[in-house]
Amino acid sequence: MNTHFQCKIFDKLLGDGKVIPIAPLWSHFQHTVFPRPYTDWIEYDQSLLHLYDACLRLDAEITSADYYESESTGADAEVDTFQQLGRPVFYSVDELYKWVDGEQQ
Repeated sequence: MNTHFQCKIFDKLLGDGKVIPIAPLWSHFQHTVFPRPYTDWIEYDQSLLHLYDACLRLDAEITSADYYESESTGADAEVDTFQQLGRPVFYSVDELYKWVDGEQQ
């Protein structure tokens, strides 16, 4: 469900054309073919965060399936890293887009 949610948000962001989204779930697909320890994927993800301008931290929600998940140690670690880097963290797509629109002015 979390993978479906992340793909759905990625598709929305890409389709809206305001940002170039990066989906950290690539490791999910890679892991299905070439499994590695979870810590390898966390290290991989963390090593790339300095390349990104901002973080979008959302709770996974799929209302049609009555699914909601807010806990993610990986996502929380990403938020911590962005805060340490002094980069913005957003908790809604609207909030992110307001920042993007302000940056472009």
